[in-house]
Amino acid sequence: MKITMLLGLVAVFTAADVTPSRAAAPVTPEDLFATTFLSAAALSPDGAHVLVESSKANGEKDTYDRTIDLVDVATGALLANVSGRKGDGDFAWMPDGASFVFVRTLPKQKGQLYRYTLATRQSVQLTHLKQGVSSPVPSHDGKRIALSVDDPDTADNAYVDFAKAGFKPTADEKKTDIHKIDRLFFQANGQGYTYQDHPHIWTIDANGERPKQLTSGNWAEGFDAWSPDDRTIAFDSLRYETVDSGPNDVYTIPSDGGTPQKMSSTEVANYGLFFSSDGSRFFSFHADIKDAAQLPALVSSRPDGGDARTVVAKNQASWGDSLLADMKEGGGLCASPLPGATQVLLNRDGAGYANLQLLDVTTGSFRDLTARKGEAWSCSVSLDGKRAAYLYSDFTHPADVYVVDVASGNVRQLTHVNDAYLAKVALSTPQEFSVKDPSGSPVQAWFMPATGGKSAAKHATILNIHGGPETQFGDTYFLEFQYYTSLGYNVVFSDPAGSTGHGYAFEAALESNYGDAMFQDVQAVMDAAVQRPDVDAARLGVMGGSYGGYATLWVISHTDRYKAAVAERAVSFLQSENLAADFAGKNGLGGGYYNWGPPWDPASTLYAKFSPLTYVTSVRTPLLILHSDFDTRAPIDQTLQEFTALKILGQTVEYVAVPNENHDLSRTGAPIHRVERLHVVADWMNKYLSP
Repeated sequence: MKITMLLGLVAVFTAADVTPSRAAAPVTPEDLFATTFLSAAALSPDGAHVLVESSKANGEKDTYDRTIDLVDVATGALLANVSGRKGDGDFAWMPDGASFVFVRTLPKQKGQLYRYTLATRQSVQLTHLKQGVSSPVPSHDGKRIALSVDDPDTADNAYVDFAKAGFKPTADEKKTDIHKIDRLFFQANGQGYTYQDHPHIWTIDANGERPKQLTSGNWAEGFDAWSPDDRTIAFDSLRYETVDSGPNDVYTIPSDGGTPQKMSSTEVANYGLFFSSDGSRFFSFHADIKDAAQLPALVSSRPDGGDARTVVAKNQASWGDSLLADMKEGGGLCASPLPGATQVLLNRDGAGYANLQLLDVTTGSFRDLTARKGEAWSCSVSLDGKRAAYLYSDFTHPADVYVVDVASGNVRQLTHVNDAYLAKVALSTPQEFSVKDPSGSPVQAWFMPATGGKSAAKHATILNIHGGPETQFGDTYFLEFQYYTSLGYNVVFSDPAGSTGHGYAFEAALESNYGDAMFQDVQAVMDAAVQRPDVDAARLGVMGGSYGGYATLWVISHTDRYKAAVAERAVSFLQSENLAADFAGKNGLGGGYYNWGPPWDPASTLYAKFSPLTYVTSVRTPLLILHSDFDTRAPIDQTLQEFTALKILGQTVEYVAVPNENHDLSRTGAPIHRVERLHVVADWMNKYLSP
């Protein structure tokens, strides 16, 4: 162990093999086409099989081929594309484990529900609804299936008098494509306008007969759970207009139809999870919306919301998986009650990892089921509660399917979908270290040694800052970082103030010091990194996306130590971001109105104080800024303002515009654009850092 004192901060490098693994080939951007992505897994009720959604990039079509694969738990054998058609997905097991339902979307048609039977290997179509269906959830007795069916608003007639115009309109021209909007949160990144869509809950019999609509109106519902006796369905819905992002309520409705009943709650943000095994209790998350860092409480109540009891208090648990990488954006929360009504299996964030844990709902205590490493998500449990399946990734392995024995904690890997590819390439193994922030809290960080490039004692080094900011970097596979090390760069990444997985206080520390709290942490991380003998302190680069793009702009306006920078989908001016983003409302980025006052008020000086654009005259670092044209999470004006200012100031800056992509280009964009992006970024860094 080596301890180095730096500017009053302590850097601790964990013991690790500093020699990266070696193989025949370097990692390249084009390796995206050689990688298999697993994104969802579901264990059959009998614990015998796992359904998994598998995707591969199709270069010729510039899209992704998605299939449903079936894994035999006993042997690990994988039956690829079991449903028989690419593009199938959105699946759920029937309770007997002998069949499953899934959604198939054919060209120029809405998705419809199908049922696949394992014994016959045949699929049969169950629905023929014009609106299409999604999110199937079978009842416990297997007799019915709940579905989400969209009920979009009808477009207005075109505002044209075609008789006076003198021509006969086509069918499309008869309806206007103009949007009249009278509410906030009318769009979503990657989805476009969403205010006119109203997904409602329907049920059908297991044979596809008797489709029945349960909910209606100018709102939307998200399905949560059937009660154990299948008489009640609980769902999430926001059934009033609001200027805040986050409010939500939980409702119940008789599964045969009736009037929805809202569960009572003292909080404004409520999200349902599941019923207890006897149906007497319902578990849900409760939170406020004014604190951007707040971690919700887990509450148990009667199905009407009465007799509420706090199982886990606010700000005590970071729920689910929020690790960032370029394979996906966090795996979210998976949670399943175990038989006996006292334990729940779920995934939960820790410092740089997400593992499976068991929660005792009688005491609120957690117990690790899997080791505190890697990234575990998409978990499900067999009906007897003895076995769980999940997806798992770590620094040197993309996701595979795993199973764990709930009683013993014994873990077994079922699939090895990328082993052949991994055996051919040289991967760098990140080495963990930490520094301490001014409060004495550890700041977790990792160093990835260069695996390629010119043979040299010292290498150029890139600092990457994650987005969010309420997310985290950690122990999961990151193709982009491996590519940079193959070029001859060391890569440094960390979880500065505001990151999840490190406790509420650490996450909340950013809210009142939006730029500097992050800056002092990443500076301390780099102060430690440059002490290594393999780092050339004269050749440092910095980059990041989303909040990481904001952070990059902040860093280069407060220090000249970096010789090149790349800011992607960045935020440069918080005042306009909090009035124009798809989430813009009263509680925008950084808490918005609640933390910093009205964005339009000249007295609300914190927006300018925490905006990188305010300090643009101090920027000397050559900057590449990349933005997707359809990004509504960080609207494109955020990049244009920084670019224009730097051009006026005569600084070195280049703007890369990516068409037909949104905020998630690096994770879910078209394959060719994802590959091009990596080459563009590397070319910029190579120009100034010469790896």
